[in-house]
Amino acid sequence: MDAPSAGTANSAATANSAATLNQENLKRTITTPQALGISFHQIVGGGVVSLTGVAIAMTGGGVPIAFIVAAIAILIVSVPIATLGASMPVVGGTYTYATKLVHPIMGFVNLWFFIIQMASLSLYGLAAGSYLNSLNRWFDPTVVCVTLISIFFVANLMGASFSARIGIVLAGIMLVAFGCFIVLGLLHVHWGTYPPAIPNGTLKLLQAAALLTFATGGGTVVAELGREMKKPGRTIPVAVIGGTVFAAMMYVLIALPAAGILPIAKVAGEPLSVVAKTFMPPWLWYFFILGGAVVAVIGTMNAQLLWGSKSALAAVDDGWFPKRIGAVNKRFGTPHWLLCTMFVIGIVPAVAHIDISVIGSVGSLIGQVTFVIVILASIRMRYLFPERYAKSPFKLPLWLHWAFTIVGIAVCCYQFYLLTEGVTVMVWAALGVWMALGIVVFALRYRHAKAVQLDRLARGETLTGSTRTIDGVVGAEREAISMDAMALPKVGFGEEGEIPTLTRDVE
Repeated sequence: MDAPSAGTANSAATANSAATLNQENLKRTITTPQALGISFHQIVGGGVVSLTGVAIAMTGGGVPIAFIVAAIAILIVSVPIATLGASMPVVGGTYTYATKLVHPIMGFVNLWFFIIQMASLSLYGLAAGSYLNSLNRWFDPTVVCVTLISIFFVANLMGASFSARIGIVLAGIMLVAFGCFIVLGLLHVHWGTYPPAIPNGTLKLLQAAALLTFATGGGTVVAELGREMKKPGRTIPVAVIGGTVFAAMMYVLIALPAAGILPIAKVAGEPLSVVAKTFMPPWLWYFFILGGAVVAVIGTMNAQLLWGSKSALAAVDDGWFPKRIGAVNKRFGTPHWLLCTMFVIGIVPAVAHIDISVIGSVGSLIGQVTFVIVILASIRMRYLFPERYAKSPFKLPLWLHWAFTIVGIAVCCYQFYLLTEGVTVMVWAALGVWMALGIVVFALRYRHAKAVQLDRLARGETLTGSTRTIDGVVGAEREAISMDAMALPKVGFGEEGEIPTLTRDVE
């Protein structure tokens, strides 16, 4: 597609990009402990408390193994993303990495999938409502869901640092509650009659593991917050890998009593509170539900509202959406209109009474697509910007990077296949409508977005979306990226006017 001619669209784009980027108003306040808290909360939360029972129904006593398989799959995918985040910390990594390192079309695809994943806020809210309902039937899960999303929506309007501090407090309470469940639960496990690990076959075990990647895969979200971290080059790998490993170990310890105390028929599809009631005194059971299950769920919700708007914010600055939608509050440094959009998307599944297992499966399904695109961006990063990659505090040998890339993509593709089973025709239809809407938006905004990005490159902005350096890392982005990087490929990558091919030797 040719660049737009000098006219209204191009003039508007130039004027739009000449102004200060919305993301420039974000505040660099997140520390390494806070990032670990965000990562930990995004992993340990809605997934483990809402999907453990679902996984038990699929594979019985094999749930601990399913968690281990899920964690290994996530680590394989996460390591390349961690190297990317350490080398090039940006706003909205899911969108920005795909746009700048693969192709703008892939960036838009990632963004569009990413937006619909915000519907998973309902999963966390409904899970919290389910646990509160087990305490008292007065609590309606849908009302609880909408109320909690509303509360943390307001909290996130007050800034990333405020939200991150809340996350650390919630993480401390949650660790105590889950620690009680693990210690007391392991003492009551019937080891001699523990349920078989593969009662329904290996395929069901792998399907359970694929579903549980939704519960173990949240650590990579800290790559969305690169512009808001004080030391992103060190913080992102620590938060991504450290948070995933720690959460996986805790998941296995939780899964053992969850499946090994009561008969499988009594815990299949049920929340953890059902088994916890059998070995906890009443006061501790209440604390586990409120301080463990509910806090875990709302902590994940809080973390997702914190990072979820960043890819859309970067896309606004690239011209895909009107600039005013990404306006950032000067006092709190938060994109209030984007948060409002997330709030609306987040409550729709709850109001529509969609089952949490469906929300989890679709979230995991879509996540596999976004993972593949970002993994490809990771390997391209070291070829396009070898000097920047060489300065990274966290990097891989070339052979190992390629190994992670190939295996990671294969894992994502296989998990995508496994997750398609059980997705209803209605859900496929809804996803089809969403994709059709995305095609319309892309067609309407492509020329404008292209003009905006070309103008930004002409003014010397870096790949990270700013003329300023980040954390002392400097790269020759303007020289490495073509002025026509927004153009559609004619034959393939590497033609004149396109991003270079992966043919340069980095060693």
